[in-house]
Amino acid sequence: MGFYYGDRTYLKDPWNVLDFTIVFFSIITWVLEAYATGDVSFLRGFRALRALRPLRVVSKNEGIKTVVNALLESIPALINVLLIVILFLLVFGILGIQLFKGMLGQCNDGSDTIMNKTMCVDKYVVPDYDRFGNY
Repeated sequence: MGFYYGDRTYLKDPWNVLDFTIVFFSIITWVLEAYATGDVSFLRGFRALRALRPLRVVSKNEGIKTVVNALLESIPALINVLLIVILFLLVFGILGIQLFKGMLGQCNDGSDTIMNKTMCVDKYVVPDYDRFGNY
């Protein structure tokens, strides 16, 4: 059916493109490691593509291919959910800072009469003070 030119050629299917990319970079890495005499540390990036080898099985099995395609199509919806969760965490983070700013700090000696930094030198648990010296 051909490699690239035509309607039903090998590289017209995205799964075959992934398969070709994995095999191509594996062969390139193998050849360069075998014949290189200098520093080949740049090949470590190509080694990461070896983790995609199990995806070659996906292209042969229709059931797994359907599941992977469904997962890939759900990514935009998951990003929307992630943005909403981040928004809620931001709101509660701002609320927590406004409610508890510096009020959870205390000295290790157990005294409740501490009012500023000078009364709690070297014993203060949280070392952040406001501009007036209060914790």
